[in-house]
Amino acid sequence: MNAFLSQGFGDDFPQPTFNPNVDPSGNPGPQHTVLGSGAPFTAGYWSDQGANGRYFGSRVRSGFLGSILAFGIRRRVSETTEAMSYVSLWGTAESFARDRTQDFGRSTTKTFDMREGWVRFGGPWGALTAGRQSGLLGAISTEIDFLYGHGYGLGLPCVDAFYPACGHIGTGALDPGFAAGFVYASPPVAGLNVSVGLYDPTRLLDAWERTPFPRVEGAVSAERALAKRVRFKLAAEGMYQYMAIVDSPRTNEVWGAAAGGRFEAGPIRLGAAAFRGKGLGIYYALQNEGSTFTTVDRQLRSFTGLYAQAAVVLGREQVSAGAGRVLVDQLPEDKTDATTSWLKSQAGVSLCVYHALTDNVVVGVDYFRFQTNWWGAPNSTRDLTGAIVILPGVLSPERQVINFINAGATFRW
Repeated sequence: MNAFLSQGFGDDFPQPTFNPNVDPSGNPGPQHTVLGSGAPFTAGYWSDQGANGRYFGSRVRSGFLGSILAFGIRRRVSETTEAMSYVSLWGTAESFARDRTQDFGRSTTKTFDMREGWVRFGGPWGALTAGRQSGLLGAISTEIDFLYGHGYGLGLPCVDAFYPACGHIGTGALDPGFAAGFVYASPPVAGLNVSVGLYDPTRLLDAWERTPFPRVEGAVSAERALAKRVRFKLAAEGMYQYMAIVDSPRTNEVWGAAAGGRFEAGPIRLGAAAFRGKGLGIYYALQNEGSTFTTVDRQLRSFTGLYAQAAVVLGREQVSAGAGRVLVDQLPEDKTDATTSWLKSQAGVSLCVYHALTDNVVVGVDYFRFQTNWWGAPNSTRDLTGAIVILPGVLSPERQVINFINAGATFRW
């Protein structure tokens, strides 16, 4: 259970850069919109809390982990096999869209989300898990953020559609998400683990909606203790999903690859991760948002994320600092689309200070600087027929910077 007071301040959502070009009839050149990772989160922060070109808004939110109630049952079914079932329910402190009305069945935002619900059979041969569970691609970056960054903090608040909070996810770290699937994990051999999963396929709505085959994910990790207080973990992850368009011969593939590692030596904690892939998204693989694919011909964009995190843990005190950035590649169509300035990147810098009052209560203050950049709409005008003519260069790219200061407490049992 946790709750944080989050105060944000900085730039209002940017207005599109004005196109000063004039067509032969004396009319202004084509104007454009600023779009990013999809409604309602259009990259950056929306302008409902802005005034005079500035953003200023406060919320009471859950932290990187929400309010979690979990149940597990374990039973040995034979001399070599153990069965375990697990259900975890996640909730959040904040109300959706700052709405105080009662929930009379019109929404599910005030109810628990069954984030996990699975059964696992394990033994010397490994473990097979079936049900709703975490994905594999992005697990190492999220693990680093949780352990060394925002496990007792908030970081980037995300928005109501993404919850509880993001930490560095969306600024270089990639969330593995949760989905129904079957995952086999090999028994550890000298610290080496291999996992392979078949997951319920994910559609990209209004684009790539025909997904006849399961999504394949895999991970290889190695974790070793080099001395009493020195240990490391390395991991590589991958994902592939076949995509097609309904009633069309067009097919495509979404794929992603990630790698990272973390190192601990006494009070020092260091972690770094990176990912690259096509059709992934800003926050999690197969994010069903506007930055993932073009709206006209449905071409998939590629994404690159880089993330680094450090922490010093001295007794009950922890000080953490991190930085990350995710870049969205431009498609050829984006460079000639005079009606849109597409998302270029999201970046974050964080600083956190935590203190464990007891073994069960941790208080903390964390700062997060969130920056969004757009590519800028192509420079353009119109000819005598009114058709758009692309000129050299781009209009001044839009930019937004928001700062967040978060303070709260976490109870763990």
